[in-house]
Amino acid sequence: MTTPNAIAPKPIYAPKGCNCPIMAHVTEDEREELKRIAALEMRTLSATARMLMLRGITEYDQDTLNAE
Repeated sequence: MTTPNAIAPKPIYAPKGCNCPIMAHVTEDEREELKRIAALEMRTLSATARMLMLRGITEYDQDTLNAE
């Protein structure tokens, strides 16, 4: 039995272990690009930013390994 005035719990979108938030400043144009990608990926802005950051870290590590 549910009450009509019950508040549903807010879903948690971050994977387990993601408990260290960071703040990043972006330009308006960069935010629009982020919003565009988020819409294509059907993700939140923060999840999209995290995905892009992780992909960037992987690419950075590959570039660093190739330079050695």
